[in-house]
Amino acid sequence: MDTASLIIGLVLTLVCVLPLLYIAKNQAKNKKKTKEIFDHFRQGKYDFSTRETHYKKIYALDEANKGFLFIDLNKENDRASFVDLKEAMSCRVEETSTGNDDKILFTFKLKNGNTNSVVLYDLENDKLGKAYWQENEMIAKKWQSIIENNI
Repeated sequence: MDTASLIIGLVLTLVCVLPLLYIAKNQAKNKKKTKEIFDHFRQGKYDFSTRETHYKKIYALDEANKGFLFIDLNKENDRASFVDLKEAMSCRVEETSTGNDDKILFTFKLKNGNTNSVVLYDLENDKLGKAYWQENEMIAKKWQSIIENNI
């Protein structure tokens, strides 16, 4: 094998391996963030056994202790929202639209008369426009029924 083909082979190998290393590094970082968030909200009491991941959003539910946790691992800002379902009376999905800022949210009506809103999908953070709106809406409705069954 001559030197030129060896160099070309090494360059092509690097071109293929570097993106895989980058992806593996980001996945490990997201796993670490997720574990830290779950540990923070566990509080020695909650065990979020029912989980669903949709893109970079994690829906988690503790059916025994009545807790709901939503995590959004967005690049700009990670958000985690916890709702104690023992304090909630109802949950409904709402779609809001103010100018260019469309959102899908869960609105929890609490027993003390207040409301608690959790933003599930914010169009402002989605660079593809409304490409994932329909999917997020379907998952929100699915989780609404799961939560309503556990209130």
